[in-house]
Amino acid sequence: VEAAVGQLDRARTAFFPTLSSSTSATATPAEDRYGRNATTAASVGLSQPLVSPSAFPLYAQARHQLDSERWGAAQDRRILAFDTARAFLQTLTAEQVLEASKRRYERARANSQNADARVDAQLTGTNDATRARVDLAGAAREVAQAEGTVVRAYLQLEFLVGKPVAPPLVPPERTTRAAEQFENAAPGQIRAALERRADVRAAFARTEALRQSAKEPMYRLIPSLSATAQTRMVPLPATGETVHDESFALSLSWAIFDAGVRYADRRSRLAQAESQALDESLLRRSVATDVGLAVASLKAARETYRIADDAVVSATRNTEETEILYRQGLARAIELTDANAKRFDAEVSRVTAKLAMEQAYLDLRFALGYGPTDDSLPGDPK
Repeated sequence: VEAAVGQLDRARTAFFPTLSSSTSATATPAEDRYGRNATTAASVGLSQPLVSPSAFPLYAQARHQLDSERWGAAQDRRILAFDTARAFLQTLTAEQVLEASKRRYERARANSQNADARVDAQLTGTNDATRARVDLAGAAREVAQAEGTVVRAYLQLEFLVGKPVAPPLVPPERTTRAAEQFENAAPGQIRAALERRADVRAAFARTEALRQSAKEPMYRLIPSLSATAQTRMVPLPATGETVHDESFALSLSWAIFDAGVRYADRRSRLAQAESQALDESLLRRSVATDVGLAVASLKAARETYRIADDAVVSATRNTEETEILYRQGLARAIELTDANAKRFDAEVSRVTAKLAMEQAYLDLRFALGYGPTDDSLPGDPK
């Protein structure tokens, strides 16, 4: 953006005058015919463009380019914000998987202790204790893997945030509720997204900048006019010279034929503008598709989350019932181990389904041109 501001300032200088000055001094060993060993002179010149046709499209190009860079910077901030939000959700999910792994480990340890007690009481065979210890080892492995995933997720989140992040994270309940309640994107929302999305606005500004650039070669057909004023001072004038003199000039420049350079430039710049216009058109067409895909993904993810939530309730009940039956000697250890594993799988599936639902909602907000949590991001150009 700062570079584009500098380019705009440079383009603006074509309308302003320039002021320059120069001095000279000459010393000789011998005196001249006027008895001088040294002569000095100073001059001040002022030049003002009066008609500079090419400056107008070039200034318009720089102005549109600045708008493009500003909207491009806003889009960069949006992308960073959404990347951070997704990393936040992934870190939160990793924490929840770790909690589920620890719960499974505690159940597996309790089951192992119970199996050992039943073997000592000769109420069951040693195979039950062996199966319980195998399940306990598997649960411990899940905890270790989940802990490593949490550490990696926090490192990625800290990289995006730019500073340390202290656990635990607070679940974004507002985002979850919004993901569960959103229905369909109305046509008006899609039209508003075209005006709201920073990438679309940046593409439009780039197209306008290139169109203005394509106009500039034809402006060279118009003559340019400038005015120049100069004053010259000689502190020690010779006989017949004046101490100072002034001059004023008007300069008209007209490149009647430039070997076809202007037409070649026009052709190449028109092609660049047309190519950018097609890219902008493609981007505008893709907005409705992006919104539609995000809505479809959100609906599917929401239904998957509902099913996963019901599965956790059933798996929890199955685990509790199987534990009761095992203590009563009506169920085998393999059934208890299987129930414990299925409950863990159901809890992990619910966590990942919730993550998918929230990420689908973030994708929808991105397609609609919003920020991850607010309707706009700080610093967006208005």
